[in-house]
Amino acid sequence: EGTGVTNHLPFAPVLVKPVLNATVQTATATLEWTASDVDTSDALTYDVYVGTSNPPTAKLGDNISANSLTVSVNASTNYYWKVVVKDNKGGQTIGQIWNFVTD
Repeated sequence: EGTGVTNHLPFAPVLVKPVLNATVQTATATLEWTASDVDTSDALTYDVYVGTSNPPTAKLGDNISANSLTVSVNASTNYYWKVVVKDNKGGQTIGQIWNFVTD
């Protein structure tokens, strides 16, 4: 029947910063997360969605390899963001939606 290739989906991303419901006091926010895959040889990339509505729909990071992204933000605004973790074999995992507010 053939040997087949097994690919496990990446694990869901884990929030690093800003912490959930944090207040950001600058004109930019650095969004940071960690992610991993049981298939340790898989290269991971990320799509990052940010917006003022939930769920966020603006893709501000597209296939980035870093696990952080700095975005410009407006004052006195609630922001929502999520990360989609993708491996180089077509597997992807959509992370939960996180939020922060600006001062």
